Amino acid sequence: MTKAFVDTWFFIGYTNRFDSDHRRAMQIDRRLGGVRLITHDAVLSEFLTFFAESGRYWRESAADMVRRVLLDHRFEVLPADRSLFLTAVNHYADRLDKEYSLVDCMSMLVMKDHGITHVLTNDHHFRQEGFTVVNE
Repeated sequence: MTKAFVDTWFFIGYTNRFDSDHRRAMQIDRRLGGVRLITHDAVLSEFLTFFAESGRYWRESAADMVRRVLLDHRFEVLPADRSLFLTAVNHYADRLDKEYSLVDCMSMLVMKDHGITHVLTNDHHFRQEGFTVVNE
């Protein structure tokens, strides 16, 4: 695996030392040291939203994490532009039998467009689309 997609789950677990998935996120980070990590703006937005009502400390920690990701050479953060949004809305509408969020749909499209098969997440929706979930 030369590249992997990073979902919100990983960022939350990595940032919050009290999260039940913190240890797993840290282990994954160490194990994938040479892997190119891809995400997009909407994932980072979802991550910030997760901590929005958690108080000053966690809001600051989340903002710091986003800034570090944007500067880290291992990460490539793709824009969540109008084209991706509209294509994701169609993907969302085409899967009415699923419970995919719009951000999940955006992520799945980014993964397909960039030939990424592995995703750092605990979200079973990615498995439903045929991706390999990396969470251990």
